[in-house]
Amino acid sequence: MPMLVVPGRSQALSGFRLSALIEKFPFPSGAIASMQSHHVHFIDFDAAYGDSNVAAVLQAAHEEHTPKITRAVAPDSAENVWAIIATLLRVPGESGAPRASIRLVSDNEDPQEQQSLTERQREIWVLPRRGTISPWSSKATDIFGLCGLGNVVRRVERGIVYCITFADGFEIPQVKLSEHHQIVNAGSDRMTEAVYEACPPASLIFAQAEPRPLREVPIRDSTADQELARPISNIEAAARQDESGSAVATTDAAVAVLARANRELGLALAADEIAYLVDAYLGSQAAADGIARNPTDTELMMFAQVNSEHCRHKIFRASWTIDGRAQEMSLFDWIRATQKAHPEHVLSAYSDNAAVLEAVQASSIREWAPLDSDGQRWALRDSGAVHIVAKVETHNHPTLISPFPGAATGTGGEIRDEGAVGRGSHPKCGLAGFTVSDLRIPGFSQPWEKATADVPFPAHAASALDIMLEAPLGAAAFANEFGRPAILGYFRTYLQRVPTGMPPLQPQDPDSSTAQLADEPDMDCEVRGFHKPIMLAGGIGSVRAEHMLKTPFAPGARLVVLGGPSLLIGLGGGAASS
Repeated sequence: MPMLVVPGRSQALSGFRLSALIEKFPFPSGAIASMQSHHVHFIDFDAAYGDSNVAAVLQAAHEEHTPKITRAVAPDSAENVWAIIATLLRVPGESGAPRASIRLVSDNEDPQEQQSLTERQREIWVLPRRGTISPWSSKATDIFGLCGLGNVVRRVERGIVYCITFADGFEIPQVKLSEHHQIVNAGSDRMTEAVYEACPPASLIFAQAEPRPLREVPIRDSTADQELARPISNIEAAARQDESGSAVATTDAAVAVLARANRELGLALAADEIAYLVDAYLGSQAAADGIARNPTDTELMMFAQVNSEHCRHKIFRASWTIDGRAQEMSLFDWIRATQKAHPEHVLSAYSDNAAVLEAVQASSIREWAPLDSDGQRWALRDSGAVHIVAKVETHNHPTLISPFPGAATGTGGEIRDEGAVGRGSHPKCGLAGFTVSDLRIPGFSQPWEKATADVPFPAHAASALDIMLEAPLGAAAFANEFGRPAILGYFRTYLQRVPTGMPPLQPQDPDSSTAQLADEPDMDCEVRGFHKPIMLAGGIGSVRAEHMLKTPFAPGARLVVLGGPSLLIGLGGGAASS
């Protein structure tokens, strides 16, 4: 079935952001005469809705691109369906026509035939990567369903179209702009987006891979030349005895097979983790309990994610030395030392998704609640003891690679943690903070930035200025759209050359020569700063006393993993990130 393509009605990016993007493109100054941008929306209709109804929706769109909102009531006609779609996709206050034609695009249509560009124009379509569902799509599709289109629209997706007009006299590159790595890097997020020359077919935008069969990694009956992973019908099949009746593999052979799986599946397991897994599946305890079996590829992938540094903080828990002397406490022990020394008023810490602090007069807190089932009359009532949920975490590396979504998911993960305390709690309000290197704002350089002006930023990472232009917006967007605003924050910059091989300098007057040693060009120095930023996400909420602690479950209990499609780290975020 063809998809409906609905262009936006206004600029997707501000003039400032478009100018900044043009500067990142690999063209000489003045080569681009102008660049326009607009969002483009893709509507994937349910197959049961039928081609004729889809064609009628397109006809209604052509007859009236901005229908009256009074028509957006019930999807009982093609005109009303289009009215609902147009109303939901229109920014409040917009009344102009879409910036390009509304049309249907089929899978067998040539993308180049859709374009109506001049000889001096080129387009770049930046869309979600094939096989992924963007966060915007998840929210928008839910809203479409709540507005009556649940049986009409299967999914909604969104991208951005850039229309570049090159200046007269500039020789336009003959290569595809969508394949030019500098353009791709400047105009898209390589982790989550793909770049096209024109509108791709629906099969690329809405493609969803079929679930792959469960497979076992045969460490129990391992041989040198066997298949690494064998499809099985269910997890119980991994516990069967080898059909040939051969003996259970030795530990060394099992380790060798799992090490091979580690390489080929990209699990990034350390040697001690591989040994741990072999013992867990084939060790004496597993044999005594009658649960010795082969691991599945799903279990190994899950283990690799939830046992990662991101989730387990193994570096912070590791032993370490200073000047050759072993330290008695790990970094994580030092983090916990404050609560250990002063545990008063701390009801739960380092054992759940967030900490719980005792509220002042917790039992006197009351709540508004409906008196009747119709919800028309409300009154205050006793709610029982309610305590404070508190959490702060960082999302540094994702913000370095992709500032807006990195900070957004940092805030979103912290909100999830607030709401996942005990048996359910309520996020209330949050904070977002950022520490970066010098901003180096063009035309607005600061005196303290001169000494480190030659220090570059890594090519694969965002600059400090890019981070501060994008990341705070990402954090605020997720928090506000979720309904838990960020009401507090901070911002710092730091980048400095520091002398090495010398005793620490004593504090001096800022005007003294001693304070300037780090800037001397003939002195051995190291550069300290925050090229890898600190992105701090935190917040507070509330939890009822009776819901504060989780209920233990017995060994052997069935676990159900809930959630939609996600990238691999989603497994960690959904399972054990705290």
